[in-house]
Amino acid sequence: MTTTVPAQRPAKKANPATVAFRGVGQAAKAHGLGQEFSAIARMVKNAQGVAPSVVVVGEMNRGKSTLINALLAAPGLAPTAPIETTALAVNYTPATKEFPQGTAELEFASEPTRRRIPAQQLPGWVQVDSPIFMNADEQPLQASLAVRPGYVPNATLVDTPGSGGLSEAYAMRAIARSHDASVLLLVTDASGRITAPALEFLVRCSATIDQLVLAVTKIDLYRGNWQAVLEENRQILAQREPRLGNIPIVGVSGAWGERAAAEPDEQRRGRLLEMSGIPQLAATLRDPLRMAGQLPTLNALRRGADLLREPLIALETEREALGGVVEDQSSMTAVKEHRDQLLRKFEDAKYDWGANVDRVRVDLTSANARLARDFGTHWKELAQSKGTGMSARQSQAMTNEMAADVEVQIGRAMHGIVQRSTMLLHELYSAAGMDPQRSLLGEVERRAHEAGQSKRELGDRKAASSDPRMLMSGFLMGSGIGSMIFPGIGTAIGAGVMGSLSFVLARRQAKRQSVIQVVADASTEMREVLDRAVRGVLGVITTDAKKVFDRDLRESANAAKSELQRLESARRASEAERRERIGKLDPQIKQLRDAIALAEQEARAIEQKRTGEKP
Repeated sequence: MTTTVPAQRPAKKANPATVAFRGVGQAAKAHGLGQEFSAIARMVKNAQGVAPSVVVVGEMNRGKSTLINALLAAPGLAPTAPIETTALAVNYTPATKEFPQGTAELEFASEPTRRRIPAQQLPGWVQVDSPIFMNADEQPLQASLAVRPGYVPNATLVDTPGSGGLSEAYAMRAIARSHDASVLLLVTDASGRITAPALEFLVRCSATIDQLVLAVTKIDLYRGNWQAVLEENRQILAQREPRLGNIPIVGVSGAWGERAAAEPDEQRRGRLLEMSGIPQLAATLRDPLRMAGQLPTLNALRRGADLLREPLIALETEREALGGVVEDQSSMTAVKEHRDQLLRKFEDAKYDWGANVDRVRVDLTSANARLARDFGTHWKELAQSKGTGMSARQSQAMTNEMAADVEVQIGRAMHGIVQRSTMLLHELYSAAGMDPQRSLLGEVERRAHEAGQSKRELGDRKAASSDPRMLMSGFLMGSGIGSMIFPGIGTAIGAGVMGSLSFVLARRQAKRQSVIQVVADASTEMREVLDRAVRGVLGVITTDAKKVFDRDLRESANAAKSELQRLESARRASEAERRERIGKLDPQIKQLRDAIALAEQEARAIEQKRTGEKP
């Protein structure tokens, strides 16, 4: 009897980046850096739990929400209308066990920050003119709805609102909230070339976002010339900004895509889908999403390689001494003397640590004042441009967008504060030939984050209600004018019409004035938040870092002395002792070199794929 042995499946080939990262981990643990490596590994694990996002932006009536419905294969899910309907960004997130399909969630500034609501209540929270939204004690920052996977699985589609057009504030806030693992999808249509506002918006976004895609919608309405419009747009982008000449541009029909999702007949559904261009757009989005998802791996490989360099340098230095290559001790002696000199200056208070901190404080405070001033000027001019005043809906929409801009501007400023402060730490430490401890850098970021939490208060402001005295004054003035224009029998009617009209105009003017006041308050509070962050961060450097520096400097001077003694002992060692020690060092050095080289190789490969650079 013959026994048939089932063929074994070939083992799945390990991901090269994973192999490289494991090699870094093994080398790190072998040299007592297991705790530091674990922190890097946790960073990767936490980042992998965040779904990348496609942030969808577009001017009104370009088919943005219809396109989202088509990509989700869910007709009518995102509200569509010829006017702007959404008051805040809505995240259509792939359903999970913790966030099942059909579940809706709102994010607020105050605790609890995330609150579940019935899905059928979501429209009332996200529509601009909804009484629920307008009259809420606290308005949400954004909304999420768990959906079944569509044509772009494992990614969140973010439908961004706007105030009559493209909103850079909403788009940048959505990008920031998605932890930089995002694609920006700009939606225009095939009725004509890309508009000047959309073009300038894309240029500004391209400075901070690598992954851009342009969708030209409504090809079902412009069947004869949409391809010509697409090519014209490509030329316009390349002429305006060369780096935009190669971004993907796809012609689509959201309407056909929605119809396909609702079509029960399989053949008709297939034809509609093919004509809609939705599968092509989905494939175009999946590539940059995959690349964006590799960003945590890229950062981990780079940090891992950096982690191994310090022990490698120490081992190579000892190896050179044992091999008799390094005979000159003058460089090490100079380092020790330099550190001893700095230590004496530090103890004698001659090392002016405070002056350097004060210099940075002045620079950052001036930058904060300039940012708050520019922010206030920009939004005040926007409010004043509404010559006849604002409706309640316009007032609310502008206040919401301004709150988004506050978050974006504070986020950018916080990043600058942390970056400049860590640079200062590196400058102070490098003068002693040292690097600041990671714990200090982490504390700087923590203090900035702590100060930045208060920025949420800015989003809670509402435009004030209209002043009754102003409204009554407007009504009486209008009534008087009406009596003069319509004398005789029509006096009462004229007075009523003109009085009502003036009442409405006065109310619109009051709304505009209240928005201007919110702008002034937000500008002031923005500067206070940023100045508080500067005080907190520089306080870390002035107190905690100074104490740690003093301790590190003493330890560094002692370490330099010990290193000299160890190297001297190595040079005096017998030939047999040298060979024995070299035999132990060489495998350790090779392990570190190989791990660093492989990590750097895989990091370069990932970066080349992300940027499109040829190897």
